[in-house]
Amino acid sequence: MGSAKRAVRYLIRKKSKTVILFLVLLISEAMILSTGIILKASNEAKSELQKKTKTKILAGIMENNNPITTEDINKIQKLKGIDKINKNATLSAYPTNFQTVTENQNTNTENLQVRLVGYDDLKLDGAFAESEIRIVKGKYPKEKNEVVINQILAETNKLEIGDTVTFETDGGKKMDGVISGYYLSGSERNQSKEMASVYRIENTIYTKTESIAALQEISGYERISVYLKNPENLEKIEGEMANILGEKVELTKSDMLFRQMKQPLEQVMQVVSLMLYLTLGTSAIVITLLLCMWMRGRKKEIAVYISLGKNKCSILSQLLLESFLVFAVSSVSAVVIGNILAEKLKGVLFAGKSISTLAIEISPHLSDIGMLIMSGAMILFIGIGISVIPVLRTNPKDTLSDMEG
Repeated sequence: MGSAKRAVRYLIRKKSKTVILFLVLLISEAMILSTGIILKASNEAKSELQKKTKTKILAGIMENNNPITTEDINKIQKLKGIDKINKNATLSAYPTNFQTVTENQNTNTENLQVRLVGYDDLKLDGAFAESEIRIVKGKYPKEKNEVVINQILAETNKLEIGDTVTFETDGGKKMDGVISGYYLSGSERNQSKEMASVYRIENTIYTKTESIAALQEISGYERISVYLKNPENLEKIEGEMANILGEKVELTKSDMLFRQMKQPLEQVMQVVSLMLYLTLGTSAIVITLLLCMWMRGRKKEIAVYISLGKNKCSILSQLLLESFLVFAVSSVSAVVIGNILAEKLKGVLFAGKSISTLAIEISPHLSDIGMLIMSGAMILFIGIGISVIPVLRTNPKDTLSDMEG
């Protein structure tokens, strides 16, 4: 009779032992799978957190005549771990084909100018990003020389989207800006009547940094926001930026949101990791003890097989088949139960945490099932090896003599 047939018949004959081994394996595998799923989902959530929180280092110049240069930007861009850099520049200019909005009759320079504010991406930083102002019509500037102006300024001068507004600097440089949209802040009416026009919300015009660069007398940027791929590298990159920019800038870290959300997530990961290691260790011990106890009762059976001429490889293959047949059935059941258990654990572990905005996806993937099979098989191999090797090494004659005695 072949090893496979003997293994199946033994499992049928010893139903109680088969059921006990099945239940032990099922509980162990369900716990391994559920904790593994949550641990993997938590790691994915941490990666998502790194992207969503947009951790950045802000660099602002100390003196207007010492800006951040293109050379500085290129050096920072080459640093390892940089995601993107959002540059910012501002400039005061005179409108040549429209009037500023003002509530006083002062004729000083500041009351005749508008303020141009440029970002590479207006949606990432500045007043739009902080929801201080909002687009009410049109779109953000996408091309060089496109501008977004205040709706009140547009209504005062009867300007439409697509119209051209012209600016001129003290140095005589000119720029034609095409209106791409209107914005409002809601605070326009709350400003002081004595405020100079260049500082009023209505006279602030947003554009791309390239547009402002064309008007500058001293080329450079007032501020840059350096976004990181991995917030964990914040201190390292801050030090490298300090070496590049020196004392001409003040560096400010913006990672509060990441740190607030990272802490509870890491606490969950520590708890789940501990549960996984305890499950693996406990499962290995319980299954090994169970197999050792049962193997002691099969010493005579194994001795008889050896006496009948069965080689030890055949006997070992039978023992392996017995355990792995039960393991195969328990694994299928564990996938279903482990998924349900993972959902329950998720509800308990993540309850009240400040990470509800993250998508914690709980579902078994092929990699999770692969991990389950590998860890379960390893535990079984260890248990079977420890339990069966002493029996196979014993002389069958001694075993049979002990049984008869």
